[in-house]
Amino acid sequence: MEKLNKYVRRVLYFIWSCLLIFAVIWYIEPVWLQGISSQGKIVEGTEHKLKGDELLRQSDFEGAYSSYSRALEIESSLQSAAIGKAIAAERLNHNQEALAIYDKLLSEGAEKPYEIYYNLATIYEKNRDREKTIAALEKVIDTSPAPYDATVRLARLYFTSSQWKKALYYYSLAFETKPDMKNDYLNTLRSARIIYQLDEDLMNDIDKLIETGYTEAAAALYYESPYMESLKSDPTLARIYNDAGYCYASLGDVAAGLPFFQQAAKIQPDNEEYRQNLERAQQELKE
Repeated sequence: MEKLNKYVRRVLYFIWSCLLIFAVIWYIEPVWLQGISSQGKIVEGTEHKLKGDELLRQSDFEGAYSSYSRALEIESSLQSAAIGKAIAAERLNHNQEALAIYDKLLSEGAEKPYEIYYNLATIYEKNRDREKTIAALEKVIDTSPAPYDATVRLARLYFTSSQWKKALYYYSLAFETKPDMKNDYLNTLRSARIIYQLDEDLMNDIDKLIETGYTEAAAALYYESPYMESLKSDPTLARIYNDAGYCYASLGDVAAGLPFFQQAAKIQPDNEEYRQNLERAQQELKE
């Protein structure tokens, strides 16, 4: 019995010793423990962030807002979760909160500032603040590796206010960056350059590919025929061709606008507006 008691006491002493050691380690929080704790937080926070992404896709904005908030409570450094929370807040008409989140991210040095400026433009446009909308979209164009959507939005903004020359300038930028095999390939590389900027070897490889440019070997990476077929019926592309033609016509140069009307009608032959604009331009040139 005495031997058993000694054994039990030793076990208890061992357990208490372990607890004491763990308590001391937890109190002083050495670097190796901080690393383990930090990684765990990032993993757990990312799980809530991904859940928020899925809820956002399902238009469950309240659920998405809650998930993003939880992700940031666990790991405040997750910028993608902060952006998601701002988007959800904007959809819930909490515009001031969304603006505050974006301002904070920009002041701290956002990883992808162009995403934030694009979302800011949406809020400013909804608030009918034309100057800030334009400024935000210009920031996107200046910083984004793929500014096509921003150029289209800015061109359309000038188009709807009958500022034909400015609209044409941004439509020309849109045509330069429009979806096609070459632009999508190079935009993918430019985006990868931002994501992997801490990997020097990979950055050098990416820079070499960008310098080489688009080649037949690069084209082999895509399903070329289905890809190009999908672009042929792109309604956004048809719209900007039509609008560019309208800008030229409004400036009195119908001949310059004709190829754009033709391209719009070619992409979407069933669109009555595009057909009428083409027919009108052809008629004017005949007269």
